[in-house]
Amino acid sequence: CDRLVVTTEPLADLYRRFAADVRVVPNHLEAWRWQGLKSLRRQGRRPRVGWAGAEQHHGDLEWLAPVVRGLASEVDWVFMGMCPAELRPYVAEFHDPVPFDAYPAKLASLNLDLAIAPLEVHPFNECKSDLRILEYGALGWPVVATDIHPYRGKPVTLLPNEQGRWVEAIRERVHDLDALAAEGDRLKAWVLR
Repeated sequence: CDRLVVTTEPLADLYRRFAADVRVVPNHLEAWRWQGLKSLRRQGRRPRVGWAGAEQHHGDLEWLAPVVRGLASEVDWVFMGMCPAELRPYVAEFHDPVPFDAYPAKLASLNLDLAIAPLEVHPFNECKSDLRILEYGALGWPVVATDIHPYRGKPVTLLPNEQGRWVEAIRERVHDLDALAAEGDRLKAWVLR
């Protein structure tokens, strides 16, 4: 082809040998679809910590299972789209996938206090965009995420995929909901900029 347009620099690096003109156009959210959505904080008897994703993210959650189990008595886990069977007993709410046009409003309705963005570290995920961070941030949710290329440089908490570190980071955040809300506000301001 004469020109290839990709969403991330790692993809551009990967495909430059196939096309002389590779352009990076980062993902953005459609303002008309995301602005004006309201997601409420402190809506549960315990802090609401959640994740949204599809079936292809099973591997991204597999290593996280002990974290979900270990914090199930301290937070209300909320999953949308997919939840591995082994995690269902520890999840307070599970929401089925919805059509694309209904996704932003449904996501907002989860009313999370904290969102998580775990990714397995491998070449495919290194080439992904930061779309999940943008979505969570547009709703004012603070994020704990895997320290991986698409999430670096964003105002989120980055961690290696070590279960103990995730338990510690989530526990620390949900015990100071005011500071957690401030993290979410900072991420939302960054997304809007």
